[in-house]
Amino acid sequence: MSSRKRFWQSVSVGERDGLFSPELDGRPIRLPQGTVLAIASPSLAQAIAAEWEAIPKDASFTPEQLSMTRVAGTMIERIRPDLIEAREALLRLGLDDGLCYRKGPADSTVERVFAWLATQGIRPEVTDGLMPVTQSGDYVTGLERLLSRQGEAELAALGVLTQCFGSLLLSLALLYDAISLEEAVFVANADERQQLLVWGQDDELIRIMAIREKDAAETVQFLKLARNT
Repeated sequence: MSSRKRFWQSVSVGERDGLFSPELDGRPIRLPQGTVLAIASPSLAQAIAAEWEAIPKDASFTPEQLSMTRVAGTMIERIRPDLIEAREALLRLGLDDGLCYRKGPADSTVERVFAWLATQGIRPEVTDGLMPVTQSGDYVTGLERLLSRQGEAELAALGVLTQCFGSLLLSLALLYDAISLEEAVFVANADERQQLLVWGQDDELIRIMAIREKDAAETVQFLKLARNT
């Protein structure tokens, strides 16, 4: 990913019309489409400002170092203009959810996820085979109903977590505190752990697991701060 060098001297947070904007040298941050990064949560604005301030003077940086900024930018420029499309995109992922493919004995955390989903009227078909699973109409309706309750911050977080975990269902369970972050990451890392058991030390697999845990933790923190308005 291409890098840039820190060009600003000071970082602050401005407020206008009830929205809070991280500012570099007194100027608001503009997102790729030109939109000002302005959010309702002062706590999130402060956290975004802190990640820009953390970049050392004259140092090069990449967007990977600005996780809060990236998720906030996605929320503002991609999700806010069309919440319906954002929900439909997540629904498409949920129709072929990774959690519905068993690769070994039943996991207690996964079973708790399914139990929580049942309380939401969502009962996925599960297989231990390789062929795609066709979900029922009731499953689709239940998932649509649950997604319809999610606002822009939740949809932004779900987008990151679903890509991170390979499962919308696991991500929803985490958002609703049906499971902990540690449990969600443990389930998501199952394939990599199995490969390490079979093949031994693999630095690339360990790196992938560490990135997954970091991305998930930062996204959960983003949502916590975004909800604090």
